[in-house]
Amino acid sequence: MRRTGSPYPRPVLTMTTRRAAALLTGALLALPVMSVETPTHAATARADDGFFTGKVVNQANGKPLKGVTVKVFRINTDTLLGSDKTGSLGRYRIEGLSADDEELDVRVNGRAVGFEAGWAACNHHIVQSWGAACSYSQGRQAPLELQRL
Repeated sequence: MRRTGSPYPRPVLTMTTRRAAALLTGALLALPVMSVETPTHAATARADDGFFTGKVVNQANGKPLKGVTVKVFRINTDTLLGSDKTGSLGRYRIEGLSADDEELDVRVNGRAVGFEAGWAACNHHIVQSWGAACSYSQGRQAPLELQRL
């Protein structure tokens, strides 16, 4: 059975109704949008998640050195941020560094095991003068090379 009347399946909105709907939509869009965003790694990283890790080796033969103390300092200060002593594989790891400490001064002391002590230079050798040393960034480092005393 066919219905007579409007050829449209539903009533057509009048201009007044459309204007009201447009105003309502605009008002809703103007409200601050509440969104739940997935936090980025930077947002979830704690302020003390930084680390400084590497290896200390004999400059003459490349073998790992056990018992060498590695210390990291806030750049251009005497503020010690952390230290570690190398194990049998010559490895050290200093954790808990602040993200604010992007550059570090590195001091190495191998005197207890018959090797030199001093500041880490850009070529990963040890220098006696802080002025000849380089600053390092956090993370994994190339091996530091020490000479026998």
